[in-house]
Amino acid sequence: MEWSKLKNIIILMLAAVNVMLLVLVLSRQWESRSYSENAREDAVAILWETGRIRVERDALPDEMDLPVLTVTRDPELELRQAEALLGALSGEPSSMRYEGERGTAQFYANGGFSAELEAGACPIGDKAPAAYAVDLLAGMEFEAQVLEVREQGESTFVTVRQLWQGEPVFDCTATLVFEEGELRRIQEDVSRRLVGEPQSGGVERTYTVATMLMRFMDYVISNGRVCNEIDAFAPGYILESQSEPARLVPAWRVETDQGDYYWNAVTGEIRTAS
Repeated sequence: MEWSKLKNIIILMLAAVNVMLLVLVLSRQWESRSYSENAREDAVAILWETGRIRVERDALPDEMDLPVLTVTRDPELELRQAEALLGALSGEPSSMRYEGERGTAQFYANGGFSAELEAGACPIGDKAPAAYAVDLLAGMEFEAQVLEVREQGESTFVTVRQLWQGEPVFDCTATLVFEEGELRRIQEDVSRRLVGEPQSGGVERTYTVATMLMRFMDYVISNGRVCNEIDAFAPGYILESQSEPARLVPAWRVETDQGDYYWNAVTGEIRTAS
């Protein structure tokens, strides 16, 4: 047989093998999607039939695709944040407490922070308090999303949440207090930030949405909670800082008619969102 004919036969055989492999892969993907869809439909039905918890099928999110990340404290980042907030610093920090030309700031290893600013040090000019807060924190390498602006007496409280690459870090919020057209303090105990740049923490399996729905039903029943309807899901991260390095773990913030919850997509833990 001539080489050219033999070569054509080999090419046709390889093409046929590739087509067969493609059909096999597509078939398995279809089966996987079909199984996932059926599991979701079953979970929605069980939630209603067993727990009388309503959730619209169209409201369910895609499966979680955020990675687990680790966060190690970066003293240089902390120093840059202190300088961006306080201006020129005076002396060496003591116990993570910084003093500068605009006031003082206290940082903590778990990400907590607070600040007291001198009168006249941080005027907001013609900016709205929320816009000033976002810009100030951006200078501190803290990408912020405004959650609430609240007036109380002559003070304006702006609460923000930190984002990492556009995704919310649910545990990292800060409250900035404005009085008479200037920033006066960042509240202690309710303000928390990432202490370093998140890095890949390896691949960890996450629970499916259908499984988390079943776990939520068990949680509601076991803890005597009241929930009639699940309204919305938002993907993001929970900061676990009990160990070193800390971890950013993928999670859902779930809105219900009786309050919001965090669903940890790696451990399956469910807790209320305070």
